[in-house]
Amino acid sequence: MMTNKTQQDEQSEKSVSEDDRDVEDRFNEAHRGIMGLLFAAYQLRGRKLRAAEGSLPLTIIGGFLGSGKTTLLNHLLRSPHGRRLAVLVNDFGRINIDAALVASQTADMIQLTNGCACCAVSADLTNSLIEIAERDDPPDAIVLEASGIADPNGIVQVALSNPAIRLDGSLVVVDAETLQDLAASPLTGRLFRNQISAADLIVLSKVDLADDLQRSSAHHWLTAHYPGKRVIEAVRGDVQTNIVLGIETTRDPKAATTQSTDHVHDFESLSFTINAPLNRERLQAFFDALPTSVLRAKGVLNLTEAPSHRTIYQRVGQRWSYTEAEPWNDERPHSSLVLIGPAGALDQATLEEKLDACCADNNT
Repeated sequence: MMTNKTQQDEQSEKSVSEDDRDVEDRFNEAHRGIMGLLFAAYQLRGRKLRAAEGSLPLTIIGGFLGSGKTTLLNHLLRSPHGRRLAVLVNDFGRINIDAALVASQTADMIQLTNGCACCAVSADLTNSLIEIAERDDPPDAIVLEASGIADPNGIVQVALSNPAIRLDGSLVVVDAETLQDLAASPLTGRLFRNQISAADLIVLSKVDLADDLQRSSAHHWLTAHYPGKRVIEAVRGDVQTNIVLGIETTRDPKAATTQSTDHVHDFESLSFTINAPLNRERLQAFFDALPTSVLRAKGVLNLTEAPSHRTIYQRVGQRWSYTEAEPWNDERPHSSLVLIGPAGALDQATLEEKLDACCADNNT
């Protein structure tokens, strides 16, 4: 009996401890959201916005790491929609790979690169929106691709502190293959659900890669947990532009909670820059040996097998691809790589050493 009582006491103490951490997390999240709003208001003091109040519609593209946000954005930019768009791309990490993948599609692109998970309190976001509203000839609309671990609610709060901004709507890109795993994971579940809750439109991506069971299960799960939300399917980001730029939210965005989910302590982004050309066979061996804890890997690579142009590497879970991209032209060829996983799961020094061994001129 004494043993059973001790086990019960331990379980009770563990439950209380978890509850305390949850309360502390929620308090910290609310504090970050409020500080973001105060900072945005401070930055607006004395600034002369040429754009009329509510004249700049903002569309937010959210979704978890590797869901297909950048693919959807690039498809939008290539489509003949006839609007002048200002594009903001936020990435989690020191190197903004997503911005590099978007830059060739538009001249009006602003990078929001930071090392924290929450875009909501980013000074870059606030200042960029002010700069757009101050232009003599502002764009017709603004499209913001959020970081894969950002809560769009926080972005909305800060964006709407700028009187020129009007929320047209928020969409979330959800990977049909990984939906069930992300929703069930203690690491990703809460953030994943919040991203969907914050959206007006759900874009179910990669349906061409999912099997019939995954596809039907994804629809069933979304309908059960988010009844009434519109769900559309997309292959390679192919969504009609009038849908993306015409969401016309019916929600009151100012009624959104001031709580933004910042999982800065849950995730870690490691960035690498390699100046020497990389041998693809060695590099693939490096990628194959990465731990399963790596949630996302992406890079713009300089490979010895393709020295004249960039090669894009994408990895989500165990699915990966290499894609030929633009020529280097006058830019000095180099490789930029970002790995994202749970905080503390990856060792920067060890990975740098292994990457160096992938260089073509390294004979060790």
